[in-house]
Amino acid sequence: MHKESPVVQCLSIHLPNEHYVNFHAHQTVNEVLARQNVEKTQLTVWFDYNSAHDNSLGLIYWQFSQHYIWNAKTKSWYPRRWAKVIGRMYFVLPLKGEHFL
Repeated sequence: MHKESPVVQCLSIHLPNEHYVNFHAHQTVNEVLARQNVEKTQLTVWFDYNSAHDNSLGLIYWQFSQHYIWNAKTKSWYPRRWAKVIGRMYFVLPLKGEHFL
């Protein structure tokens, strides 16, 4: 069995309204877009969390997972109680320019 310590959590990154959405082949576009929380991602909820909470400690995105845990089912960040985690973002091509300022 393979074990890594500390755990590395991959953090999604995307341009506004260009995140991945999973769906089944039989679903229509309207059905997919009508789903609750379809627009929520780790990144967008991180922005929302920082806007709503003064206790976010001024953490930048990749540091956030060291203190908060992502719940994919509810699409929410919660304060982390234990476990050491390193947050890593996916690679962004430099050719994209200054899109992420």
